[in-house]
Amino acid sequence: WVIAEQGAFTRRATTVPLYDTLGEHAVSYVINQTQVRTVICSSAEVPKLLSCREACPSLATIVCLAPAAALREPCEAAGLQLLDFCQVETCGAKATYQPLTGEESDIGTFCYTSGTTGGMLANVAGLTKLVTTESPLLKFGAEDEAYLSYLPLAHVMERLVQTMMYHFGAAIGFSQGDSRKIMDDVAALRPTLFACVPRILNRVYDNVVGAVRKAGGMKESHFERAMEAKKEGLRNGFLTHPYWDNTVFDDIKKKLGFDRARLVVTGSAPIASHVLTFMRALLACPVVEGYGQTEATCAVSYAHVHDFSVGNVGLPVGCLEVKLADVPAMGYLSTDTQHGSKGDFISCKGRGEICYRGPCTFRGYYKMPEKTKETIDSDGWVHSGDIGMWLKTGQLKIIDRKKSIFKLSQGEYIAPDKIENVITESPLVAQSFVYGNSFQSRLVAVIVPDFEYLPEHFPSTATGIGSSKALCESDAVRSLVLRSVQEISDKNKLRGFEKVKAVHLTSIPFTAENGLLTPSFKLKRDVAFKTFEKEIDRLYENIGDKVANGQRVEKSA
Repeated sequence: WVIAEQGAFTRRATTVPLYDTLGEHAVSYVINQTQVRTVICSSAEVPKLLSCREACPSLATIVCLAPAAALREPCEAAGLQLLDFCQVETCGAKATYQPLTGEESDIGTFCYTSGTTGGMLANVAGLTKLVTTESPLLKFGAEDEAYLSYLPLAHVMERLVQTMMYHFGAAIGFSQGDSRKIMDDVAALRPTLFACVPRILNRVYDNVVGAVRKAGGMKESHFERAMEAKKEGLRNGFLTHPYWDNTVFDDIKKKLGFDRARLVVTGSAPIASHVLTFMRALLACPVVEGYGQTEATCAVSYAHVHDFSVGNVGLPVGCLEVKLADVPAMGYLSTDTQHGSKGDFISCKGRGEICYRGPCTFRGYYKMPEKTKETIDSDGWVHSGDIGMWLKTGQLKIIDRKKSIFKLSQGEYIAPDKIENVITESPLVAQSFVYGNSFQSRLVAVIVPDFEYLPEHFPSTATGIGSSKALCESDAVRSLVLRSVQEISDKNKLRGFEKVKAVHLTSIPFTAENGLLTPSFKLKRDVAFKTFEKEIDRLYENIGDKVANGQRVEKSA
């Protein structure tokens, strides 16, 4: 995959990376929209291409990694040339040519995003975009760097970081492809640079805290003293501690595989402030939270490595201008000086939709001019759909979401992403889907419990209960999870109408494979609703709101 993409760039060829989780319809849609002639893939993907062959007249050649002999005949019958990737490499090694220099006007790549509401969007990016975006981070590079690649290779953040690694000749270790074994991969590689989603760091936090509590006694009190000392150091601008790192944290880091870590980057969703501080104290290296979008060729902003504050996504990257646009319908104005509920205000320097422009932004959605106009205004500003505010210290803070919001029956706006991020701070919650609509006055949620945490830390809930499915069907476990969700909601000061009133527990994880997540791990809300529609209806019936097809039904007298 990596060799193919880099080789294509040397010939000024346009690449169209695809996620292997895409179905036949999505694959044929992409091939036809971009008029792809050659596909490079594993043998497992060839049957998918054969099944949509008639719908893809432009497709002429398949370059396959170790193609099975049985694939040749059906490919020939379909009028497709099947080549062995190794043979193509051998031919290329014998050829002598100079790499072609790309022009700024070239379309370097298409970055397809599988939208959270269904449709696929082709983000058009030039070859210069990755280079422009990566430049602020290059100072962290060295030849002895090692990076663990576990995000999908088509993911724009993964491609950005890998481009950085190639620039300074660092090593890249590829994960096993099983998200449940990521920490095993970390322990094996001992990466110096680790880019991850908050859920991974939440797992580290839960495991370390759980092990410390289980040990108890002097070990627990010793760890807590060490952690408080490190947190105090962070408040004063120090990442390391000469005594506590050596006596407590170095051994933990080594067991985890983070003993060589120099930089940890997290994004895609907000990370809880206490987890971020904990990880900085534990790892004694910068743990940086960032904010980005595919349309920005990854990063819009990220925290400075010496900024140990929490609850923000740092400063804009050097190649972008960022502004906040008024959203009067939601009560956000660029002239606002305060944010928060009564009695809990935060001073700010404006609130509104985050907009950005610069040389690293995308050119538009391919062959979708109307969608492009909706996103990029006449002055070149890309409208993100996210609501942010400027803190007094200059950092950007994400506070709401414009695109996925909905109203409850009483007219209050709900940003489900925000509530889900709060809910997953509970150690009992692995994943969540918050639901409501304009016919309902209350919110409900579908929750995937953390099955590692439940039995270990709440053994009473597992008494007489064996499987994960049985745990989810237990009234005691459901009450326990709901109570935990309510406590974490109170702790984060969610308003009354933002609090979940009932939960359904499921043992089915949200994954890209079962269609509940996009390949970049965003929840597909329409798919989630269709999957759990009956359970959601039942939740509303249980709390006194009878529904049918997502709409309130008047109760009979």
